[in-house]
Amino acid sequence: MSGAKGGGRRKFNRNKKKIVETDIKADSEAPPNPIALLSTEEKCDLIADLSEAVLEDPTKAFKQETDAASHDKKADEESNGAGMRQPSRIQKLLDLGRAHKNGGDEYVASLAVMSLLAIFKDILPAYRIRLKTDAERTGKISKETRQLWDYERAVVTHYQQYLQLLEKSWEKGQFKNEAPSKLAVTAMLSLCELLKSAFHFNFRSNILAVVVRQMNYRLSDKVSEECCKSVEYVFQKDAQGEVAMETARLVAKLTKDYKGSIRPEVVKTFLKLPLRVHVDEAQAAKLATSGKGDKELAEIESELKEGSGEVDKILLARCQSESLQSVILSYFRILKSPDAATKKNLLPVALEGLAKFAHLINIDTVVDLLDVLKQLLLDVDGLPLEAALNCVLTAFQTLQGPGREMQIDVKEYITPLYSQLPRLGCEENSRTNTDTALQCLSAAFIKRREYSNVRVAAFVKQIFALAMNAPSYTSIPMIAMARQILQRYPNTHQLLESEADIITSGQYNPDVADPEFSNPFSTSAWELANLKFHINPDIRDQAQGASTLKILKMPGEAPDRLWSKCDKDAQEIYIDFRRASKKHP
Repeated sequence: MSGAKGGGRRKFNRNKKKIVETDIKADSEAPPNPIALLSTEEKCDLIADLSEAVLEDPTKAFKQETDAASHDKKADEESNGAGMRQPSRIQKLLDLGRAHKNGGDEYVASLAVMSLLAIFKDILPAYRIRLKTDAERTGKISKETRQLWDYERAVVTHYQQYLQLLEKSWEKGQFKNEAPSKLAVTAMLSLCELLKSAFHFNFRSNILAVVVRQMNYRLSDKVSEECCKSVEYVFQKDAQGEVAMETARLVAKLTKDYKGSIRPEVVKTFLKLPLRVHVDEAQAAKLATSGKGDKELAEIESELKEGSGEVDKILLARCQSESLQSVILSYFRILKSPDAATKKNLLPVALEGLAKFAHLINIDTVVDLLDVLKQLLLDVDGLPLEAALNCVLTAFQTLQGPGREMQIDVKEYITPLYSQLPRLGCEENSRTNTDTALQCLSAAFIKRREYSNVRVAAFVKQIFALAMNAPSYTSIPMIAMARQILQRYPNTHQLLESEADIITSGQYNPDVADPEFSNPFSTSAWELANLKFHINPDIRDQAQGASTLKILKMPGEAPDRLWSKCDKDAQEIYIDFRRASKKHP
């Protein structure tokens, strides 16, 4: 009896346990997502079908359907009930892009993310959508207008969901001291593509904030490189200047607040800014805009100009002024940074940028800039060659631009240039710095008049000595630059005469710090006699032209153009060959 009861109790408990487990399972498990039940191949086919259907008719892509084109309609009807409204096509693609909804398949999620990228790049309009207020929607409008408003609202809503999906995929795919997952990299590269193709559209500030933060990403060079490229694209293509101004502020904030080393590529993006407006002109533009009193009228005018695609010159001047201010402040922070590692990595890039934009700054900034450059040039041999040459070039650009009215002796900047020319004899330095050295020589002796013949002759002699030892792609444009200087300063022709035909005193000393004390007229340009027999035919021609004072054939023989040609030949390993025919004896 007791055994029967015990057995019955055990049987009852087993049945009860089974019922409880079934109830818990029924309560805890929601109906499975039909997408998660598909195989990988079926999910890929579904992505292709949905993408094709969206591109065929984008107006229906955001509408829910009662009979959606699912992979297994019968299974959907059993789980959801026949006639229930299905998610829209875009919503299905968004679900496929979420790994936790597609069965944890990151490969399928990456395909869905890339498909949505192609779709949004195709369907996003070329204007910024302003969502209508409830008062505007309740007013009397036509059916076509209401349909357009609904479509625009759907585009903005789903585009926002897609951006949130990309940002979450990037955040979840990062690991400490490890490379990010493939899905995370795909999400970040998609954000970079959206920034390049839709920086005029809604949520651009959100995309900019994410992309700019990853410009200095250390765990993936690909991510950092693509983020920098997308920022450079915005700088180049933004015709109105508003997006470029916002981007420049974010990049400047990154260089200021980032705790650690900054990649030089981050600061180098500033070089792509097409800044053309002087600071004083921008101040005049600000005064012109401040006189407008009707705010509503100004907003209407701005919307009309945005719709017509015309560039507002006053707004462009203001935006470029703000961008220039952010850039110059970033450069000055680098120049005055107490951190030695920061100066070593970023100083050449900052000086290169200052050399490009120095003609746009005002006179007050010129004084501060020249003081900083003087301090840097006191230890010019301790600087990298690129930084030293850019330091000299920045000074000349500044003095020939906003500082042209200042009575400043350029000897403080020409003397360091003389001591840095021999460093171009190294192949590593010559490949990357020849162009900058040519610009420095042109700024010092071609664009301005030098009144010291000894100084000019010392530089010509130094250039010929450099051509004897430097690679061919450096020697050719350098000799062409020396020919230009010889034509501009006839008093230096004494270097081409024989030492036996002239009366000299003293000895030539090329190693002095100041070229004024090198005594160049005590010798001759004997290097040309050797260069006439160089293996490279272009060097032979340039040496022959220099010794006979033959005028350069411009612009074909301009030093900068010769450098571009020689650099391209060196990169492609192209060797010019000329057949030398001799008569039979």
